[in-house]
Amino acid sequence: MRILCAIGARRGRDVVRRAAAFTRTGDELVVLHVTDTGPRHDLDRLRGPLHPHHEHGRDLDTAEAEAGETMLREALEEARQLGLAASERLERGRPEQVVVALARELGADLVVLLARESPHGHPKVGPPSVGHTARFVLDHAQTSVLLLRETG
Repeated sequence: MRILCAIGARRGRDVVRRAAAFTRTGDELVVLHVTDTGPRHDLDRLRGPLHPHHEHGRDLDTAEAEAGETMLREALEEARQLGLAASERLERGRPEQVVVALARELGADLVVLLARESPHGHPKVGPPSVGHTARFVLDHAQTSVLLLRETG
């Protein structure tokens, strides 16, 4: 079975650990982090220090890539400590769309992600407990989806 495990900016190790409970010997875990380009969609209209072709825009790209690599490295380390066959993917784009497209491309049997990744302030149950990315993946993925609630 191929499992696509989508991690965000927090709790990647926890997501991998919890996804491991659904694996069997021989399963493959693909750990994915997507650098969300959505919040920067208006930068093309800017002139100045945050413009994507400006030095600071390139610095932002570099910082985002390094952060994504760090999150993936930590999650992959957790997977390997658990004895899982795992690989990593660092992508850029809209997370919800990338997760669905990559699940299709890889022929994933299961997609695992947090129902909502937020530091605090959202209810743990009810409609607002499921974030935009998770909702989109549930509605559009052509495979099984496991939503994990944040613990603690």
